[in-house]
Amino acid sequence: MLGAMQRFVASSWAPWALLALTLVLHVLATLAGTDAFAMVDLRVYLEGAQHLFDGTLYDFFSEPLHLPFTYPTFSAIIFTPMTWLPWTVLRVLWQVASFGAIGLIGYCTLRLLGRAGPRAPQPIANVRGIVVTITALGLWLEPVRTTFNYGQINLFLCALLLAGAVASKEWLAGASVGLAAGIKLTPAITGLYYLLQRRWSAVVWAVVFFAGTIAIGLLLVPAETVRFFTQLMFDPARTGPVWSAINQSLRGAIARLAGQDLTTVWLVAAAAAAALGVWAAWACLRAGDRTAGFLAVQITGLLVSPISWSHHWVWVLPLLLWCLFGPRQRLVPVRVLAVAWFVATCSYVVSLLIAQQYIDQPASRPGWQSGLGTVYPLLGIITLVVLGVLAARAIPPSGPSSDDPVTPVADEGVGPA
Repeated sequence: MLGAMQRFVASSWAPWALLALTLVLHVLATLAGTDAFAMVDLRVYLEGAQHLFDGTLYDFFSEPLHLPFTYPTFSAIIFTPMTWLPWTVLRVLWQVASFGAIGLIGYCTLRLLGRAGPRAPQPIANVRGIVVTITALGLWLEPVRTTFNYGQINLFLCALLLAGAVASKEWLAGASVGLAAGIKLTPAITGLYYLLQRRWSAVVWAVVFFAGTIAIGLLLVPAETVRFFTQLMFDPARTGPVWSAINQSLRGAIARLAGQDLTTVWLVAAAAAAALGVWAAWACLRAGDRTAGFLAVQITGLLVSPISWSHHWVWVLPLLLWCLFGPRQRLVPVRVLAVAWFVATCSYVVSLLIAQQYIDQPASRPGWQSGLGTVYPLLGIITLVVLGVLAARAIPPSGPSSDDPVTPVADEGVGPA
């Protein structure tokens, strides 16, 4: 089977044929749905840009789902070019660009792993075929698939942050974090990755670029920018019901299990998850596994955020690539982790749970639904434990100084993918 896979990605046409098949199946599957290519979140972005200068950016609701605009004003500013395009053209271009983002995520992850790119320490053959295959297959993971369905921005932010992580310049690394946070606040957690490596220049640049996005907002729409950063950013209820099955954060899981939003319990759980995540990221970076450290930070952010919609979990894609191509690919816990995430995201259990909901449903629900509704947060915690424990075991007692350069290292029993 491994030989067949190697021949497949080495082929000059097979990966592209698979990608073409995926495109056809994607269109057919979407047309078979009840809201074919509605892309409701893309509609919110478009209407946000249309309401940017009329004083109603955070007051209008996009129908038919009655969705508000919840991002910083900088987002609406950069979405303005959307208003120049017909709706059909915009949707087509957005989906094509989203496929490109998947490919960029795959390539940047391989570069961060040291398996592709200039001077890669452990290069793999047929990178182009592998990236095209990743693009074709990655679409069918539930977080990626729903990102396409909603017309969400997650894939672009993921690609931007990974591109920054493999950039050769510190200012580019910092810029990726600052710009991503200026578009959507939650990517700011990525700054922790650079803090743990004491890459102070990247951290400073991240702050500078984020401040720049705020300054642009203050210059163009001062009242709305002040309103967002002083009031609206502290109100998670604006983004939707915390208890919904689509909210795969710890807060959402706890609310569904308890039948109500338990803020104190969530804060304690979030603090514990944050501590676990920081430890896991630190252990991975000390062991020289930059990709695992980067992913640990992202998963921590998803767990502790008040709202983490299932499509925010697009980070499962680079995580699976770490399991397949990373320095611990042959270890049993890594293989079990890959299978668990594959089953969870390809079974579409979250989408099925969402289909069982109804408008204005209270937080309480049948026990089996509440249990299944913890799938991403539970696997997220397990992932942090696996990453941290494996990294800690790989560190010699007199492990490298935190000031030493961080480079990918091979683990025991690891061979080429």
